[in-house]
Amino acid sequence: MKKCSKCGIEKPLTQFRKRKKSKDGHRPECKSCIKQYKAEYNARPEVKERIKQQRAEYLAQNKERIKQQRAEYNARPEVKERIKQQRAEYRTRPEIKERIKQRKAEYHARPEVKQRKAEWYAQNKEKIAECYAQKANEQPACIYQIKNVINNKIYIGETKRGELRWKEHLERLRGNRHKNFKIQQDFNEHGEEVFEWSIIKELPKDKDTLLLEEAREIERRIDRGEDLYNLILTIEQIKMLKENA
Repeated sequence: MKKCSKCGIEKPLTQFRKRKKSKDGHRPECKSCIKQYKAEYNARPEVKERIKQQRAEYLAQNKERIKQQRAEYNARPEVKERIKQQRAEYRTRPEIKERIKQRKAEYHARPEVKQRKAEWYAQNKEKIAECYAQKANEQPACIYQIKNVINNKIYIGETKRGELRWKEHLERLRGNRHKNFKIQQDFNEHGEEVFEWSIIKELPKDKDTLLLEEAREIERRIDRGEDLYNLILTIEQIKMLKENA
């Protein structure tokens, strides 16, 4: 045990920092008193200003070295993985999701942003259409599903554009303008993260074949008692099912 020279309280030696010059090998002040003194000292306006100035000078003199050290540190696999995980966890917080959503809405609602986007699309209309058509050709024609992992409800669809179709669904859901009110309601309630898109079957790029197989898939899921977002089959699909029964 040792009595602190500052607070006058007897404490175990583990509460005192080591110092070779002292008879007992420890500083006279306890760790708590040293910590309190440092906090009070650093809180002084003149000290805070001096520290701020010293940091600014150091950063200015060692800008390239600090940049290189950060790049090397962030390039480590374990650091990259940790940062990725932290960002994912941060973005899943309800308050952060809501804040990001609100900021995006406010940004895209600005008149100058709307004008800039409209002008850009008008100037690049043909290029966008060509790029989209090229990407669509690279995608498979397929029957796909969108699954809600919380309630296991499923949406069955068909497309010639593969994953581009999923992006179209997302765009409409994010804009709160999806035609299927059931999936839109769950999207608004649970968020984007609970929905998973996957290909059930790839098929030739023939619209009739896709419509028929989509109708068959919906019919099979209903027979199995699965809960679907799909509301109704089209008249054309019902006719196809009867003709190909």
